[in-house]
Amino acid sequence: MEVVNIVDDSENQAKIWNIIYGDSLVLKCAVQLKIAETIHKQGKPMSLSELASKLPIQLVNSERLYRIMRYLVHMKMINMEISSLNGGIAKVTEKGREESMVPSILAMIDKDLLAPWHHLDEVVTGNCNVFEKALGKSIWVYMSENPEKNRLFNEAMACDTRLVTSALVDCRSVFCDGTKTLVDVVGGTAFPNIECTIFDLPHVIAESPDMPNIAKISGDMFKSIPSADAILMKNILHDWDDDKCIEILKRCKEALPREGKVIIVDVGLDVDSVHPYSKVRLASDLDMMLNTGGKERTEEELKKLLDAAGFASYKITQMSAIQSVIEAYP
Repeated sequence: MEVVNIVDDSENQAKIWNIIYGDSLVLKCAVQLKIAETIHKQGKPMSLSELASKLPIQLVNSERLYRIMRYLVHMKMINMEISSLNGGIAKVTEKGREESMVPSILAMIDKDLLAPWHHLDEVVTGNCNVFEKALGKSIWVYMSENPEKNRLFNEAMACDTRLVTSALVDCRSVFCDGTKTLVDVVGGTAFPNIECTIFDLPHVIAESPDMPNIAKISGDMFKSIPSADAILMKNILHDWDDDKCIEILKRCKEALPREGKVIIVDVGLDVDSVHPYSKVRLASDLDMMLNTGGKERTEEELKKLLDAAGFASYKITQMSAIQSVIEAYP
């Protein structure tokens, strides 16, 4: 007689159900309803009925709100003590972190921007531009033709920049080594005592705001990059295949003095890592594969790019973000 391990089977089923339902759309709902923001503004625990009355929608069904709140408690996004449906008390925890990531939450779970994930099985052929298959055109053309989605996307990128910049501040040695001039390729940043230049495509530069003590230069990074002591590239290489990355890195090397360096801020994959960000980094790799045809890379894969572009050495610094800092020396 065959013996079936009911416990193991139940655990596997529970795991699959948790994946099927997931948390992301409930989190999106909480953001759209401004649940955490509303409780935070109250400044103290509030009843469920009080919360319902202050949400930015009318005719809230308290019983349904309670069920959403109950799930948020399970996600550990909200602390809530319920004695009865009418007398429920709710208070928020970790609200600041959620609020800081709201643009990323709304963009990553947007119905259209999530569409390529429904074609993940087709990407294994190697011949399918998945974003184009899902939405009819490349991500860059799609964004240029859909201002609202482009705004959503840009706000998510700005959100990521704020988080990464905060982590970079803790890695000040990367910039406090005699660097006097810095070119930020396809982006914008500023560091004290460093002359900064933003370098991007002409239409991006034309629409970018003026910032004190920061110069703006338009151009194409595949053709040439302005000279500087350091060239900063945040979330650039992961958008492109290996050949394109090598082209970009060669242009960087041509623009650097002998003692200069390229500062690459990108996800570094370690498939054996148990770091809290490990799964996120692997998900980001799939996201690049679907949306741009790019990839997140392991240290070995990155080293091959740097070697092919003629760089002599590199150094990797971990920081409190999804990305790592790679300093590449000519």
